[in-house]
Amino acid sequence: MEKLLRCRDMGLDCDFEACGETAEEALKTAADHAQAIHGLKNISEKDRMRARESIQDAFCVPKGGYRPGGGIFS
Repeated sequence: MEKLLRCRDMGLDCDFEACGETAEEALKTAADHAQAIHGLKNISEKDRMRARESIQDAFCVPKGGYRPGGGIFS
Protein backbone atom coordinates (compact mmCIF):
# COMPACT_ATOMS: atom_id res chain seq x y z
CA MET A 1 0.00 0.00 0.00
CA GLU A 2 1.21 3.51 -0.78
CA LYS A 3 2.09 6.07 1.88
CA LEU A 4 0.58 9.56 2.15
CA LEU A 5 1.58 12.71 4.04
CA ARG A 6 -0.53 15.87 3.84
CA CYS A 7 0.73 19.39 4.49
CA ARG A 8 -2.43 19.95 6.55
CA ASP A 9 -1.38 17.10 8.85
CA MET A 10 1.70 19.17 9.62
CA GLY A 11 -0.38 22.22 10.55
CA LEU A 12 0.05 24.11 7.27
CA ASP A 13 -2.80 25.75 5.35
CA CYS A 14 -1.93 23.84 2.17
CA ASP A 15 -3.68 21.13 0.16
CA PHE A 16 -0.47 19.41 -1.01
CA GLU A 17 -0.31 15.63 -0.54
CA ALA A 18 2.97 13.76 -0.79
CA CYS A 19 2.48 10.20 -1.90
CA GLY A 20 5.03 7.46 -2.38
CA GLU A 21 5.53 3.74 -2.63
CA THR A 22 7.39 3.92 0.71
CA ALA A 23 7.33 6.22 3.73
CA GLU A 24 10.80 7.47 2.78
CA GLU A 25 9.62 8.42 -0.71
CA ALA A 26 6.62 10.32 0.70
CA LEU A 27 8.87 12.10 3.22
CA LYS A 28 11.33 13.12 0.50
CA THR A 29 8.54 14.49 -1.68
CA ALA A 30 7.09 16.38 1.29
CA ALA A 31 10.49 17.80 2.26
CA ASP A 32 11.15 18.94 -1.32
CA HIS A 33 7.72 20.62 -1.37
CA ALA A 34 8.26 22.26 2.04
CA GLN A 35 11.55 23.76 0.89
CA ALA A 36 10.36 24.86 -2.57
CA ILE A 37 6.88 26.14 -1.73
CA HIS A 38 6.97 27.02 1.96
CA GLY A 39 10.56 28.27 2.02
CA LEU A 40 11.73 25.96 4.79
CA LYS A 41 15.51 25.84 4.66
CA ASN A 42 16.08 23.28 7.39
CA ILE A 43 13.60 20.74 8.69
CA SER A 44 14.17 19.99 12.35
CA GLU A 45 14.45 16.47 13.68
CA LYS A 46 11.30 17.14 15.73
CA ASP A 47 9.37 18.02 12.55
CA ARG A 48 10.80 15.00 10.73
CA MET A 49 9.58 12.72 13.52
CA ARG A 50 6.17 14.41 13.53
CA ALA A 51 5.93 13.97 9.75
CA ARG A 52 6.88 10.29 9.99
CA GLU A 53 4.15 9.77 12.63
CA SER A 54 1.60 11.52 10.37
CA ILE A 55 2.13 9.21 7.38
CA GLN A 56 -0.91 7.12 6.51
CA ASP A 57 -1.52 4.12 4.32
CA ALA A 58 -3.38 5.27 1.23
CA PHE A 59 -4.43 4.62 -2.32
CA CYS A 60 -3.03 7.63 -4.15
CA VAL A 61 -4.68 9.03 -7.24
CA PRO A 62 -2.23 10.16 -9.93
CA LYS A 63 -2.19 13.87 -10.76
CA GLY A 64 -4.95 14.53 -13.25
CA GLY A 65 -7.03 11.60 -11.97
CA TYR A 66 -7.89 8.48 -13.91
CA ARG A 67 -8.95 8.22 -17.52
CA PRO A 68 -12.35 6.55 -17.92
CA GLY A 69 -11.78 3.05 -19.20
CA GLY A 70 -8.05 3.30 -18.63
CA GLY A 71 -7.79 1.56 -15.29
CA ILE A 72 -7.21 -2.02 -14.26
CA PHE A 73 -10.97 -2.64 -14.00
CA SER A 74 -11.78 -1.86 -17.65
